[in-house]
Amino acid sequence: MSVIFETALKNEIKNTQRNVYIFAGNDGYLKKTYVKKISNTYSNEDDIFNFQKFSGDCDLQDVYDAVLQFPVMSDKKVVILTDYDFEKCSKSDYDKLCTVISETPDSCVFILLFDVLEIATKKNNKFSKLVTLAEKNNGIAAELNHRTVPELVKMLTLGAQKRGCTFDSAAARYLVETAGDDINTLKSELEKLCFYVKKGEITKNTVDTVCVKTVEASVYNLSKHIIECDTTAALKLLDELFYLKLEPIMIIGTISNFYVDMSVRL
Repeated sequence: MSVIFETALKNEIKNTQRNVYIFAGNDGYLKKTYVKKISNTYSNEDDIFNFQKFSGDCDLQDVYDAVLQFPVMSDKKVVILTDYDFEKCSKSDYDKLCTVISETPDSCVFILLFDVLEIATKKNNKFSKLVTLAEKNNGIAAELNHRTVPELVKMLTLGAQKRGCTFDSAAARYLVETAGDDINTLKSELEKLCFYVKKGEITKNTVDTVCVKTVEASVYNLSKHIIECDTTAALKLLDELFYLKLEPIMIIGTISNFYVDMSVRL
């Protein structure tokens, strides 16, 4: 069993047609993006004959029947099953899911998407079996997790450039630190920043003025202010957190984790 990641998946989609795709990971934006890219290659959601989507509470027999149906006036049809909890289903239902994956014909693209449902991809025998069956039937499994900070910084700087703005790498990194690594959030914040500066430069001050900071990032910055002995900045940020009605125990817990991480590195 081998689970690939985003870079390999890009090459797969570009160069190879598969019968089965399994998507897991913690980045919902990336999963939905690649599912849409694959499905749109063969069909679209408005095609009632060649596009079918099922939720996790469906009857797997209906999924199986849909997979085996021939496409209408097309080479392939697309069947998507989202958030099917194979770890809690009955043995017969799990076996049926295995059958769907094993018997997906060349005339169908079957996509098993774990969108909201979190799946442990490592040391999970049931998941490993699904991946193995997919590989035997011209399929692959991909784990799409949040991109690394350098990748997100590159995405933001290039995105700003396409919109006629300049976004310094340090300022882009600061946005990731304060807004988090969710791509949907970062793209939304980038749109706001570019609209604000028009065709100008996006700086750290611009990010502070326009963007919304996550609570986790604010508490993390509070920890840094304490380490740097910047009392004024720490008290100001603490006042903001109290204004947001954040429980003191959450603040203390996050600060404690900061110190623990620091001690581990030392």
